[in-house]
Amino acid sequence: MHISDFPSVAVSTVIAASPADVWSKVIDINVASQFSQEFDGADWLDNATPGEGAQFEGRNHRGERAWTTVSTVTAFVPERLFTYVVGHVEVPLAIWSYQLHPEGDQTRLTFVATVGLGESGLSRAVEANPDDADAIIAGRLALWQTNMAATVAGIKSLCEH
Repeated sequence: MHISDFPSVAVSTVIAASPADVWSKVIDINVASQFSQEFDGADWLDNATPGEGAQFEGRNHRGERAWTTVSTVTAFVPERLFTYVVGHVEVPLAIWSYQLHPEGDQTRLTFVATVGLGESGLSRAVEANPDDADAIIAGRLALWQTNMAATVAGIKSLCEH
């Protein structure tokens, strides 16, 4: 099974800004916390700077449940691609990717999230309720999509104002 076979969701928008301007927001790992209802922020580990192999600890919450995760940057192409995996690189909980594509003097920003194979709250919910697996995964992807859309809209607003 290839990662492209796993459930995923994507949101995209065109931003009236250069890839460099959009990139500066994308690699600031705390920008998303301004817009997401679940992501509370992150800190680079070991004084890392953004780049392939760098790790950060993210803080999240949903309702009264709070948790932290460690993510590793797996692709880093300035002004083009910023991808990180949550959990173990070999068996991630999720894969998140920001993709930037120039469109004239604007930039298309696409944010993609893919469910991974790692053990998570989602995988435990599916294991406990296998008959409802499709609905459970669809619900999680819908929540991700809502937060991702808010993040992309927020980055657009920051870049255009």
